[in-house]
Amino acid sequence: MTNKIYKLQILVWLLVFGYTASSHAALDTKVKEIDNLAGRLEIEKGKVLSQALAHYSMGIIYDHQDKIEDAIREYREAIKLDPKAKVLHIRLGADLLMSGKTEAAMAEFEEAEKLDPDGVEARFLKALTFAMLKRFDEAAAEYKKIIEKDPNNLKALSSLADLYIIQEKMLEAASIYEKLLETKEGKIPLLYFNLGVIYAKIENADKAIEYFKKAIELAPQYIEAYIALGVIYEGKKDYENAIKNYEEALKISPVNKKLYQHLGAVYYEAGRVKDAIQNYEFLISLDPEDPEVYIDLAYIYVKEKDNKKGIEILQNAFTKSAKDKEKLNLAMGYVLSLEKRYGEAVEQYKKILEKEPDNAQANFLIGAVYEKEGQWEKAAGQFRKVLKIDPNNAEACNYLGYMFAERGENLDEAIELIKKALNVEPDNGAYIDSLGWAYFKKGMIEEALAELEKAVSLIEDDAVIRDHLGDIYHEKGMAEKAVSEWRKALELDGSQEAIREKIDKLLKNSQNVSVTQH
Repeated sequence: MTNKIYKLQILVWLLVFGYTASSHAALDTKVKEIDNLAGRLEIEKGKVLSQALAHYSMGIIYDHQDKIEDAIREYREAIKLDPKAKVLHIRLGADLLMSGKTEAAMAEFEEAEKLDPDGVEARFLKALTFAMLKRFDEAAAEYKKIIEKDPNNLKALSSLADLYIIQEKMLEAASIYEKLLETKEGKIPLLYFNLGVIYAKIENADKAIEYFKKAIELAPQYIEAYIALGVIYEGKKDYENAIKNYEEALKISPVNKKLYQHLGAVYYEAGRVKDAIQNYEFLISLDPEDPEVYIDLAYIYVKEKDNKKGIEILQNAFTKSAKDKEKLNLAMGYVLSLEKRYGEAVEQYKKILEKEPDNAQANFLIGAVYEKEGQWEKAAGQFRKVLKIDPNNAEACNYLGYMFAERGENLDEAIELIKKALNVEPDNGAYIDSLGWAYFKKGMIEEALAELEKAVSLIEDDAVIRDHLGDIYHEKGMAEKAVSEWRKALELDGSQEAIREKIDKLLKNSQNVSVTQH
């Protein structure tokens, strides 16, 4: 769910960027229109107005040379000579806005609006200014005023819809986009794409797919739409369709490294391990110095229970990549710890600390290694060091609290630490399990049961959580439920002989548990 949300959020951000870019594009278009307004200036042949035209012309020249401050000076001089020329106030306001002087820009737009109450140029620029200041309701009000006078103004309608998206008012935005699609001019790929993003955001995947596909029908090279479809299908765990769309995107952008990197992960999720490996190997051939690709490839082998091959790949990365050595140290330390080569793992993390002593992640991982080695005091000291560096480090709070709970020590502090972790990540099932286990160790059985049942509802496929819940059911005399949870734990991790022994012992001692022997 986190990845899904994380990916959808990335799509919405792209849409917001599109809004900003389109707004600036609109501003550039307006600048070009203004360039042709000299003939519309109501300048008489008198000397004063001729001087105003000269300053105005110099302002345009300076604008084309990106000399904004010089242009501003010229427009101000022109306004002194001809204060009732609307175009001068608009041009000056636009330059002030581009130079970050929003209040002064707004004053010029309002002056232009007074000179021409029925004109839309000043309202559009006022709306843009409000949007840049994140005063979205005021920006929307300006667009609505334009729409009141011109209900079919496509630019105002689409800009208002963009604002609604930024404000997370998805249904309002969808309503406007769908209205725009009813017009001949509105049937453009971007609107279909935007609607797809909206429906993805409100988790209507089928509607999102429909609109992304329509965007592609109109624009077969619309790479963002292919990527969006891939994200949606991936969220539905329809990996083959996700892969199909990502591969189509790569036909459009054949050397998109980030997309190749993500596709490798999707290949693996789809069970296409060979394709995932080939994908990462191809990426390495494109950029032999990118450490992240070596790490991704190494982790594929680790997941396939070939830690030695993972270590070999990372060792190769150290010889090829001169950048981001810290990432390689972290990855190597992790794989070495899986191989129980704890001393070597710690040495990898210490290499990071040589350059960055207060690196919270490296300090945390050293603590985790010490805990695995059974060096409890050193582990606790390391986690406390992390919490001095980062007092709200949820991982360190949970790890230290759970370690205390497992050992039946410092239970009040354990509960306090785990609650602190949950303040940071309230829906983290692992942390909720830790809290329930600490309650159990303290004899707070009802509180423990509530937390463990919640943890199981969040993470159904964790053997440790199932085992903990079974222990609590057993403590409450609920033998059948205890055996059921323990057996689920064994299905998830058959290596847990201690759980098998608990089941056998309970069955021998109970006449009331009706279960099938496995």
